[in-house]
Amino acid sequence: MPSRSTSKSASTAVRDLVVQLTGSSEDEPRLAMATAIAQAHNAHLIGVHLHILPDILDITDPVQSATIRSILETSDREADKAFERLKATMSGLKVSHELLRLHGLAANAGADLAAVARAADLFIGTRPYGDPEGRHRIEEQVLFGSGRGCLLLPPGGMPHQSFRTIAVAWDKSREAARALADAMPFLERADTVHLLYIASLLDEEAKEDDKELSRLAAHLARHGIRAEIAKIAPLNSTGERIEESAHQLGADLIVMGAYGHTRLVELVFGGATRYVLRHSTLPVLMAH
Repeated sequence: MPSRSTSKSASTAVRDLVVQLTGSSEDEPRLAMATAIAQAHNAHLIGVHLHILPDILDITDPVQSATIRSILETSDREADKAFERLKATMSGLKVSHELLRLHGLAANAGADLAAVARAADLFIGTRPYGDPEGRHRIEEQVLFGSGRGCLLLPPGGMPHQSFRTIAVAWDKSREAARALADAMPFLERADTVHLLYIASLLDEEAKEDDKELSRLAAHLARHGIRAEIAKIAPLNSTGERIEESAHQLGADLIVMGAYGHTRLVELVFGGATRYVLRHSTLPVLMAH
């Protein structure tokens, strides 16, 4: 994401970012995106290699224990090889960087990665359900536990070279405000920003919505951002409507709040969040 020539001076920037690396085919596009952002913002890149240990518990039989030790040793060797490959790849990066290693059980990996991301400006990963490693709960835990903006890429990476056109899904919520704030380094560098809003069918509510959208556009204008308001008709699936509208507007990036809560051990997403995380073919910057 090279910086572009513009008369608009960006006042915010990403100073450090964390990128998830798993040893899968998704590492290349994730690292490419992280490097491009680091170059554009003169940021420090922190690669985190996750080594997920086999989930083996309550083994007491000595014969089985020997087998388990062999499995763990094999897992460690493969992880060591992957880590060395990543070190070699990152040694050629022309940005400030470091490579960390987290290893442990899958149940703890998301929380550990969230803790690392908490001390940076941005997290980059593949959207949940997109990484061949199938560790979707890791991204979910970072999204809901890090307190940071999460840039989640579609499987296979990023089809665009820069975020020149950004669609912000606005629904008057705290989560949407958080996502907007976390996206400011990108909004200030974009050519076009669209505020997507599901239009109300009630006249009085629509008037209040117009006032809030005007205030929001004025707030962005004070940051040098000219935002175009795009009211969109309701649809059964809000997430599908957001994705469809973003494509119609030629957006390179979707910005939106993420909703969810834990029920026992399962994460339950809001409808629009769930749809976008499962189906988006555009990068999405989410915050909770």
